[in-house]
Amino acid sequence: MKLFLLSLLFSSAAYGQLEGRWLGVGGVKLSDGTTTLLFDPVITKPELSHWLFNAELIPNRPLVVARLKLWNVTQAQAVFISHTHFDHASDVGLVAELTGATVYGGPSLKTVVTYQAPKVPFTLVSNQETVQVGDFRVTFFKRRHAPIIQWADWHFHEGDIPKDFKGKFWQFWGGETWSYFVEHPQGNTLIDQGSRFVEEFRPLAGKVKNYFMGVANKKSIEAVMKENLGVLRPTNVFPIHFDFFFLQSETMEKWVMPGMELKELKEAIKTQHPEIRFALPERDAPIAL
Repeated sequence: MKLFLLSLLFSSAAYGQLEGRWLGVGGVKLSDGTTTLLFDPVITKPELSHWLFNAELIPNRPLVVARLKLWNVTQAQAVFISHTHFDHASDVGLVAELTGATVYGGPSLKTVVTYQAPKVPFTLVSNQETVQVGDFRVTFFKRRHAPIIQWADWHFHEGDIPKDFKGKFWQFWGGETWSYFVEHPQGNTLIDQGSRFVEEFRPLAGKVKNYFMGVANKKSIEAVMKENLGVLRPTNVFPIHFDFFFLQSETMEKWVMPGMELKELKEAIKTQHPEIRFALPERDAPIAL
């Protein structure tokens, strides 16, 4: 009995406070003090020349180094990218290279990483596969990116990264799209960039403590209330991907994309799901989970 109690004491002491951070756009950091996971850590933003002339989108190394320092990241064990649009994948190779992380994802992401940082280790994953990284268990849920123009079901740059990828701006096609269920002894987290509920999430009902929920291109607040929150019933909701991500990192934190309706979302949660805590994250700041 004494040995059992001692084992419980030491196992709980082994974990520090689980920390999250919103890194801007769809970026999230999860760390338990021993293992650090980075999701969509995007720092470099395109200039006008990229949009007009398909210039190569080269990671801004000084800016990436500065942001990693701001996020208190010297090492990371894994990097995950929800899809390979420019506002999610522009810095994946350099971030993994600087932190010593392994990148996990599908074939399109592998093409990007192989070009950006060929020596970075890469692990191919499949739908609903689970990988163990430290004390984190990450399960991949493959889904479709939400349409940009809702009524026309129009998708921005949907398709695989071209095999002749050379880092050109217009080569950042969407590729595979993932959401992540991250299990940890200190609490489970769902990182869902897709903003729309998928049926595969139903087995997660009641199992999600922290929900980093993409709000760009959602169907409606009503759908979020009924499907995302009504089914999953998380403890905490942190909206992400609401900032004006076309701006450079230093100037974007006070800008909110049109149509994000964060106040309405907060009020709807308060009214319809008062048991759920809505918390608007501060960019780059730690969140105790």
